Amino acid sequence: MKVLIRNFYNTSRGDRMTIVPLGDVHLGNAACDEKLFRSVVKRIEDDPDCYWFGMGDMCEFINPSDPRWDVASLASWIKMVHLGDLAKAQKDRFLEIVEPIAPKCLGLIEGNHEGTIKKYYERDIYSDIVTGIKEAGGFDADHQLALDYCGWLILRHYQRAEGERGGAAWSTRISLHHGFVGGKLAGAKALNMQRWLWTHDCDLAVFGHSHNASTQVEAVESIATSGRVMHQHRIGCYGGSFMNGAEYAVRKGYFPIPKTHIEIHLRPAAHQPRDRLRVVSGL
Repeated sequence: MKVLIRNFYNTSRGDRMTIVPLGDVHLGNAACDEKLFRSVVKRIEDDPDCYWFGMGDMCEFINPSDPRWDVASLASWIKMVHLGDLAKAQKDRFLEIVEPIAPKCLGLIEGNHEGTIKKYYERDIYSDIVTGIKEAGGFDADHQLALDYCGWLILRHYQRAEGERGGAAWSTRISLHHGFVGGKLAGAKALNMQRWLWTHDCDLAVFGHSHNASTQVEAVESIATSGRVMHQHRIGCYGGSFMNGAEYAVRKGYFPIPKTHIEIHLRPAAHQPRDRLRVVSGL
């Protein structure tokens, strides 16, 4: 499992940071709200203190020979010329959209749609996306962005300037997973998130895949060496989706899920740990 560490310097007590998980876009599917997706990208671009990480399933990545293929599910921009290499057409369009925010990318999770095309078509489209983001963002070739299907993102904020010593420092530990929970109702999703928060020593856990955008808070009790009983609260959330009403979902009788995303509001130097993190709907 990979761990990515991102360092930020000259952090003061009042500083704030916003992080937007971008995932389950399914660009290329007719049910993808590309206009909404572009507006969120613009929001990240315009805010100097806003960053993002990818949660997987960035594009639909279903080829004509795939059993899941359905021509009725294709986005209107897909033409006959694109069918020769549909994955490339979708990947290129995605990279064109996110190019302005590529330098703000903190990490990239692989989704099951990226994983499936690699498994059955020997096409590592996930690596192509990672490479494209790195090139567009001006990162060095050895800069690590790929987290694969799950991993850890550690944000370290320092009061001092880069290269100096001393001063206060604060860390935020984020557990990221593309997701493994399905179903029509919220019960299984909530229970699996609860289990994850009880078994992973994180400040925040973010899942994708299930297209919902719920948030829940759990607590873990521990004891300090002084004998003081402590309660650490942990936040879990699902990242939402940019699609709704997909043809396969209608056939399977899934209930409508709102097109929405979440935003993570971080005050890394807040005095109280519970004041450091807030998760809100992006709508």
